[in-house]
Amino acid sequence: MDREDPKGIDERAFRFYCDVLGFVDSIPPGPKTNGLIGQLVDAAGSIGNNRDEALGASSRKEFIRYNEIALRSANESVRWLRACAARRLGTRDTCLRLLDEARQLARIIAKIVITSKRRSDYSDSNTDPNADA
Repeated sequence: MDREDPKGIDERAFRFYCDVLGFVDSIPPGPKTNGLIGQLVDAAGSIGNNRDEALGASSRKEFIRYNEIALRSANESVRWLRACAARRLGTRDTCLRLLDEARQLARIIAKIVITSKRRSDYSDSNTDPNADA
């Protein structure tokens, strides 16, 4: 797995974060938008941060957990971008493109979590509990 593969999940998460940083510049600051901007930036950045932690995990359980957190962050990004689209905040075309990418990232990470859990369950069920005894 090449972390810098331009079509890979980790590079896509990084580009998504950078694109969100650019997008929020098009949202006028104000009492109603400042919190949304901060939450969106935090959620978008958290996707890649937690994927990095997952790749450095010391166990399959830890790997799954960090990917679950990345998934929550992707879903949160979707929510904030939906709010931007509904309220017509920022550049509309960019918002819709980012919303699509956030949904794709969430689906990919969800698949990673599901597949990892299945493999973990399979490994656990094929382990002889008396093997170390």
